Amino acid sequence: MRIIALLIAALMILLGLTGVLWPEGLMEFAKYTFTSAGIYVAAIVRMAFGILLLVAAKATRTPKTVRVIALILLLAGVATALISVERAQLLRDWWLGHGPDAIRIAACIPLAIGFFVAGATLTKGRTDR
Repeated sequence: MRIIALLIAALMILLGLTGVLWPEGLMEFAKYTFTSAGIYVAAIVRMAFGILLLVAAKATRTPKTVRVIALILLLAGVATALISVERAQLLRDWWLGHGPDAIRIAACIPLAIGFFVAGATLTKGRTDR
């Protein structure tokens, strides 16, 4: 279970670093998710990450907090599946209109969450207390 949590954390860190260091590249990659098929792929990935993280939460130092993060990911996946293509394209245009600095700031969220989950997974509580 720890490996699953670390893998999800690593993917979130990679996503965050890509957004911070290369926001234009991240938006080029993300343009696929604003298509009719891409919305469902993104929704499935978010829901899968949420479910896997929910299952792996007990192997972390802060399982309640990791479960909350997992539930947020799961709900984000459900919300993504319910969004229309037109609304998704409006969202894309809104993000592109704010420029790369807004993407860099937003990319700090998965970066921070990824580091938190990795730290919570790698630092299981001490048993000698």
